[in-house]
Amino acid sequence: MLYFGATVDRARFRPTLYPAERANRELALVANDPSAAERSRVSVLLANSEFPLTRTVTHVLWAMYGMIGAGTAQKPHRHQSIALDFIVSCEPGCYSLLGQRLDDEGRIAAPTRVDWHSGCVFITPPGYWHAHVNESGREARLIPIQDAGLQTYLRTLDIRFS
Repeated sequence: MLYFGATVDRARFRPTLYPAERANRELALVANDPSAAERSRVSVLLANSEFPLTRTVTHVLWAMYGMIGAGTAQKPHRHQSIALDFIVSCEPGCYSLLGQRLDDEGRIAAPTRVDWHSGCVFITPPGYWHAHVNESGREARLIPIQDAGLQTYLRTLDIRFS
């Protein structure tokens, strides 16, 4: 805040606690939905009741708690928000592919592979195409945190799918 010369004149939100037991229960409900098999990733938003329209954790940050099923891959997508991805748990064979463009078949061209490890964190730069892959025999869990609340407010999120 000092770097920007800004000061806090009022609190914008109260912190919200997301107990693991409840988050896991909600995620299990979503995962057991019959249409879950059609999705490449199953997740629940971690929303703050003070932001019902944006369903974000703060006025600028968005977060979700999700899983990628064993032997599944998420289709490439991109957005203008920066993502900080925290890997809650995974087995070897889980990774993300990142790249600046798609090839003619909708795959990430010349991707950089980021292997996952439980407890690791990596950044997906804004505007990069990315896909999450789980080649292991067990589901993987992650918590992506993005400045998507700010990007949505500015109408600059520009999420796209391959």
